[in-house]
Amino acid sequence: MVPKNDNILIGLAVSLILPAVAYFLLLQLQAMLVEASGKPISFEPRTLALVAICLNVIPLNFFRRVYRNRSLRGLATGTMILAMAWFFYFGRDLLG
Repeated sequence: MVPKNDNILIGLAVSLILPAVAYFLLLQLQAMLVEASGKPISFEPRTLALVAICLNVIPLNFFRRVYRNRSLRGLATGTMILAMAWFFYFGRDLLG
């Protein structure tokens, strides 16, 4: 039996919204650390973006545990799209 909220679009939305929110929260955390310590602490934007993309592991595990296979497929698709976008945007810096 397919669960009621098992939809590819739900997984795709989660995979795009969660990293965006996480990226902006990580930027705010960085600003708070700089303000609290008084020293310039800077993380590369590519590192923050990669950490935000990797946070998709949390809903991935949840969807797997509750057997939301279609949502899991949408989440994996969105994560791959974000990973490719990250590589195309920051790959030039990494590869020279």
